[in-house]
Amino acid sequence: MKDFCDKLFTAFEKQITDNIFCFIQNDKELMKDYLDLVAKQGNLGVVNSQIAQKIAQRYGMNNTGKESVPNSNLIQTYSELEKK
Repeated sequence: MKDFCDKLFTAFEKQITDNIFCFIQNDKELMKDYLDLVAKQGNLGVVNSQIAQKIAQRYGMNNTGKESVPNSNLIQTYSELEKK
């Protein structure tokens, strides 16, 4: 069980940024807030980068430097994360 859970959590953690952006795009209220934030900031890339940084901080993770293709339509790529 431990090996399975370790494998599961490691795989999930690598994709946590993409998963959160998918969550945003599939939640009507969060999507509205996200679009309002992008409009206010005036820069999609900056907003997405700030969200990604907050994700890493919130979950105590480091950027691996490896980029992946996302499932979310809100981002073009994302950096995989790993536990500190």
